[in-house]
Amino acid sequence: MDNYVDKSVENGRFSAKTPFRGTLLAMDRPKAALFDLDETLAESFKAPVPEMVARLKKLLDFLPVAVITGRTFSWVEPDFLSLMTDSPHIDQFFVFPESSAQCVMWDGSTWKELYSSNMEEKERNRIHSAIEEAVAETGALEGLPRFGEQFLNKNAMVSFACLGYKVPPDMKYSWDPENQRRKMLQAAVAKKLPDLEVALGGATTIDVTEKGLNKTRGVEWLSKRLNIPVSDMLYVGDALYEGGNDFVVIQTGIKTRETKNPEETLGIIDELLAACSMR
Repeated sequence: MDNYVDKSVENGRFSAKTPFRGTLLAMDRPKAALFDLDETLAESFKAPVPEMVARLKKLLDFLPVAVITGRTFSWVEPDFLSLMTDSPHIDQFFVFPESSAQCVMWDGSTWKELYSSNMEEKERNRIHSAIEEAVAETGALEGLPRFGEQFLNKNAMVSFACLGYKVPPDMKYSWDPENQRRKMLQAAVAKKLPDLEVALGGATTIDVTEKGLNKTRGVEWLSKRLNIPVSDMLYVGDALYEGGNDFVVIQTGIKTRETKNPEETLGIIDELLAACSMR
C-alpha cells in the first residue's frame, strides 16, 4: 500500500478531483463510507471473505456504510448480506444493487426495498442486439473461449460477460489486462446506444443501464438520506479510471480512494478504523 500524500490531497484534506492513493489522516475521517464490491470488497463474481465481513461490521460501529455493486440483490444476499445482519448497527448499512438501480436495507427481520427501477423487455432485446453487433463488428473477442452464458438480464441492467459467467479464475484477470478489448467493445456499444449508459463492470463485464442510472444515484440518494454533504463521504473502488464503473462518482464531489484489490481494501478499512478511533 502506498504511504504518501499525493496531489489528490489539498491543504491536508482529500480532493474529489483525483482518486486518492495514500494514507488516511485522522482529520480526514469521513462521515460515511461507500464501497464498490467486485475487485474492491471481493474478487469478481465471488463473496467477500470472512475477514472483510468482519472489518465492515467494525466500521459500522463508527459510521454508516454502503455497498454499491453491479450485481443483483439475489446474487449478493446469501453469501454476503446475510452475514451482516447481526451487526448492532445494521440500521446504518445500505446496499445499492445494479449500480444504484435499487436500494435495500435490513429492517430487523427482512431486507426492505427503499426504491427500485426496472427495464422493459423491449429495451433488453435492443441492448442484446447492439452488443452482439458490436462483438461481431469489432472482433474484440475474436479467438477467445467462452465459459457459459454471456448475458445476464437484471431488473434495470443488462450485463454482458465477455468470456461468460463461468470463466475460470486464472483467466478472469489475464485475458485483457489493460482492458483494451473491453474498452473497444464498450465504445462500439455506446455508439449504438447513445441514449443509454454503457460502463465497464467487474473484471470481464460490460453493464448497460438507462442514462443517468449509475453509481452517482446511490451517492446522492445516501447523502440526502443521511443529511450528510457528499463532500463529507468517502467512496472506495477499483475502477475510478475513466470509463470504469466507479469513475462517475467523482463528479458528485465525493472523496475517493482507489484500491487495487480486496487485500488492499482491508488495509484501507484499517486506516479508517484507526482514524475513527482517534476521535
